[in-house]
Amino acid sequence: MTFPSRLSLVLTASAALFLAGCGTQTTNIATQKPGDPMQQVAELLSKAETAAPIKSAQLKTEAARKLIQLGRKDEAARLLEEIDLEYLTPGLQFEIAELKARSALEQQDGQSALRYLQQLTPETTINLPVEQQYKIGEMQADAYRYQQNPLSELLQLIQLSNYSLNEKTETLHNRIWDLLIKLPAPQLKQLSQQPDNSYYQQGWYELALSTTTARDLGQQNQLLQQWNTLWQSHPAQQTPPSALLAVTATDTLSADHIALFLPMSGSLEKPAEAIITGFMTAHYNAVRAGDSTAKVTMLDSNIIKSPEQLYQVAQERGIDLIIGPLEKEMVESLINFGPAPIPTLTLNTVANSQQENVYQFGLSIEDEASQAAEQIWQDQKSKALIYTPGTDWGQRAAAAFQQRFTQLGGTVLDSYSYGRDENYSEQIASLLGTEQSNQRRQQLIKIIGERPEFEDRRRQDVDAIFLSALPQAARQIKPTLAFYYAGRIPVYATSHIYSGNEAAIEDQDLNGIRFVSTPWISSAPSAAHLQLAQQRDNTDSRYGRLYALGIDAFGLFPFLAQLSASPSAKIEGETGALSISENNQIVRTLNWNIFKQGIAIPME
Repeated sequence: MTFPSRLSLVLTASAALFLAGCGTQTTNIATQKPGDPMQQVAELLSKAETAAPIKSAQLKTEAARKLIQLGRKDEAARLLEEIDLEYLTPGLQFEIAELKARSALEQQDGQSALRYLQQLTPETTINLPVEQQYKIGEMQADAYRYQQNPLSELLQLIQLSNYSLNEKTETLHNRIWDLLIKLPAPQLKQLSQQPDNSYYQQGWYELALSTTTARDLGQQNQLLQQWNTLWQSHPAQQTPPSALLAVTATDTLSADHIALFLPMSGSLEKPAEAIITGFMTAHYNAVRAGDSTAKVTMLDSNIIKSPEQLYQVAQERGIDLIIGPLEKEMVESLINFGPAPIPTLTLNTVANSQQENVYQFGLSIEDEASQAAEQIWQDQKSKALIYTPGTDWGQRAAAAFQQRFTQLGGTVLDSYSYGRDENYSEQIASLLGTEQSNQRRQQLIKIIGERPEFEDRRRQDVDAIFLSALPQAARQIKPTLAFYYAGRIPVYATSHIYSGNEAAIEDQDLNGIRFVSTPWISSAPSAAHLQLAQQRDNTDSRYGRLYALGIDAFGLFPFLAQLSASPSAKIEGETGALSISENNQIVRTLNWNIFKQGIAIPME
């Protein structure tokens, strides 16, 4: 190993460290006051010049640490780069590598941090104390996070769960769990089937599968009990993730007196009536089965028009749970009122809002649009077009899709909205770029003077289309897409595209379209569905979704606290698999279907 001469040291240490960053002013070491931090750095470097290799490295490391404390991280990094780790003790090698890596991580430079940590050979690492080995793995996981590599981060953290550091265990397990529940179900299942999984990896994968694949909280608890029996020595059994522990430890919510707070007249009277019918059907079934003794009171939201009035009436009548309101404006008032004095489950939602003890539940188009974005991305499509109606719900669908798809890493190439009597041909030609193709042909005719052989072409950068349309419009839009050479581009649609009734002849033009729908529409009918179908003739129409909303409102409220404890917890409902997001909004995960030979069938 060679070391710089005294002249070289003065030039590199004194000039680079004391003049760099000082602008036009020159700093003279001799003028530094005793005890001044930079004077201390200079003295350390001066001693390092004549010290033995290991001592010299220690002194330079101490100087670099002081420079970091002074905010002179670039100078510290250059100084540390001069130190050759090869002949140093494992402890000193770790100290230097840690300083380099942490400096890189502060800059969110995961690649450099990994490079510095990889300078520590396995032979060196194995001789380090357990606490230092743990720090290396922790920094590697942080580096993977900054590289946006969640799988490598997860594997690194699972490896750390082998260490018995009690003060870090809970934080580590919570971080592992957060990554696991964000993995797509197919990827999680694939990971669990790898033959070379370690004991720790396999245990974590199966624990996550026991919650994410469960139909509802009841089955989830059953699967968790089975997991606990099989994995008694696993670290997650000894210290479960906090979110998972909260779900299993939280009691269900009971209510002795429930208020249905809905409009009894006006434009929303009919939707409210359907919701009440669904709710009361589920309620009476529970009473007959001995599962409920709750009293239900109707409150008219056309008469009670403020949160103050609502909660005053609730207090006077001994109401301990409110279901409603349905009007979006009233939901906004409840959110703005402040923490609700009693649990309140609204039947409409307000985007980007939340309030303590207020849970927002509704047939939100945003849920469907976001799920379409996630499915397109999962299908490895990264460039999409949006085609939605110019209505309020159409614009909300477009905005929610674009937000989620962009968040995932996708690109929205273009977005169009159409009116009720739209000329789909012209608009779709513009959306697909075939209009420009035709313009080029016309230009060639003018230049050449005769009709050239020319084939219209659509833009070639599209690999998916997001569509929101009612059946009648969709039956015109899909053939128009095919006419403009986009027949093979996969189309993903919201539930509006399906009438709810089989119409094989009319829906032939919808073949190949993938769309989301509620279990009420696309799954085998439940007992409550069959019961209502005997009394009503519109349960399978789009209007029938409101019956489903009422049934789910009754089935949902006992589990609000448990669902709030973890975003991975869910129950199976008529309107979807129901979970609760961090802002107390009910998230509906719907079924995917596809049209084949004019019939909507479930997708694999």
